[in-house]
Amino acid sequence: MENVARIKEKCVGCKSCEQSCPKHCISMVENKEGFWYPSVDEKSCIECKVCLKKCPVENTGFHRNEPHKVWAWRNKNDVDIMCSASGGAADSAAKTILQMGGVVYGAAYDEQLAVSHIEVTDEAEREKLQSSKYVQSDPKDSYAKVKQRLSEGKTVLFTGTPCQIAGLYAFLGGNPENLYTVDLICHGVPSPKFFKKYLEYQNKQTAGRVIYFNFRSKDKRGWGTQYLLKTKTKTKTKTLSLDRYGKHFMDGDCYRESCYQCAYANTSRVGDLTVGDFWGIAKSHPSFNSPKGVSSVFVNSEKGQKLFEMMRVLAEVEEATLEEGMVKQHNLVQPSNRPVTRDTFYKSIDEPGFIGNIKVGFQPKARLKSVLPNKLIQKIKSL
Repeated sequence: MENVARIKEKCVGCKSCEQSCPKHCISMVENKEGFWYPSVDEKSCIECKVCLKKCPVENTGFHRNEPHKVWAWRNKNDVDIMCSASGGAADSAAKTILQMGGVVYGAAYDEQLAVSHIEVTDEAEREKLQSSKYVQSDPKDSYAKVKQRLSEGKTVLFTGTPCQIAGLYAFLGGNPENLYTVDLICHGVPSPKFFKKYLEYQNKQTAGRVIYFNFRSKDKRGWGTQYLLKTKTKTKTKTLSLDRYGKHFMDGDCYRESCYQCAYANTSRVGDLTVGDFWGIAKSHPSFNSPKGVSSVFVNSEKGQKLFEMMRVLAEVEEATLEEGMVKQHNLVQPSNRPVTRDTFYKSIDEPGFIGNIKVGFQPKARLKSVLPNKLIQKIKSL
């Protein structure tokens, strides 16, 4: 039948089809690996093809722009930048829209540390959106909520992976004047089920319940790739590449199948702004580098330029070239490679020892880097 079921493994899991179906005959079902895919009640389907019209996989060319400006971004607020993954650009965009009386949507943890897109309407809630969550966020009914807020005349900011932004535009069927979008430079997304199993493993390791998790904590070593978790009595930090979950996120053998054929892993961007880590800043702009973090901000549209001008009072900025902003950001060139190990990675996910059996390896370079003083590492990078 002519409906979204034909998309199969190309599906990005944005849930636009589920929220769009006029007959409500589409539901998102978790597969064995823990990723959501559409399940269609074929008896109720009238083949109206609305689900296909609202699918980003079927509409990859909509709202695409090449960056016309690239900036290095460093938030002036010490608290905000230290709570952000890099320079705090996405957080600055959220703060700006909230100050205008607008509404912001982005990925946040709930009390069980499951990640989903939530609506934020005030400053007190904004901190929930700060920093990176390296797991697929559940969009839930956020697209429908965005549509409602836009119809009420609210200014809306939606932040997420490029495919989630594309799903929103497809769902809306256009580009409303009062909508701003920020897409994140994305490597790929592990499944929520993998992250849930990992947290259960950490609960056993710490003899407690993990109540806080930050994939990109700066508390111990500043800007980099160290996680921080907390229970009521313990605090634990480790370099991501030396961690059972983090290593496989970095290696890319646990991503959703669609990530390896991502239509948005290039410089033709779907968001008004694109933000990420400015990894090459130590070499290209050494005087602007900071152990607190620096973001790259790609201005992709007229609305992106407007948003950038509104939010730039919150940061120190320096213009850069596209090439400088793309250093170590291979997902601005092509999708992540699909390792052979992806074939079997999730095979034993339902077995009790799944996380404990994951191999990390010796990794001498990563281990040496994890014990060197951060100032020395920054010096080496600048050279």
